[in-house]
Amino acid sequence: MGTSSFVARHSLNPVGAAVRGVVAGAAGTALMTAAQTAYYKYTGSESSSTPAEVGERVIEGVLQREVPVSEDALNQGMHWAYGTSMGVPFGIVAGSRREPASVLGSGIAFGIAAWGASQVELPAMKLAPPPWEYSASSLATDVGFHLVYGLGAALAFRVLR
Repeated sequence: MGTSSFVARHSLNPVGAAVRGVVAGAAGTALMTAAQTAYYKYTGSESSSTPAEVGERVIEGVLQREVPVSEDALNQGMHWAYGTSMGVPFGIVAGSRREPASVLGSGIAFGIAAWGASQVELPAMKLAPPPWEYSASSLATDVGFHLVYGLGAALAFRVLR
């Protein structure tokens, strides 16, 4: 058995996996952002301001401070911070496997998990209705964005591994 085969069959240490996960999360966020930008431009619709609303809640409610940036900057910052940080648990799980999971399978699972988390967190914060109150087309669009995110993160993690 060659060295490359030996390396591929061992899990990553948790710190290395988390660091790779952060980079993978950023790559997934970049792809998701590109997909959203293209979709909003094509449909003429506007992006969600929900990330900024979450940021405002955290900054004003938890930290007891005034929001120091514009809503657009906060929206982008929260979007990128959340997407990048979600890569940490993905990296730890993916990096703990002896054999790497398929990019397709792990990307779909991660994208659905990230979407599912938002469907719990945002209604709990009263920033979005529960998923059953959305139209099928709205849900499909949102799931699609998250699948792009998950697949991009999984591919980036595989390349980094």
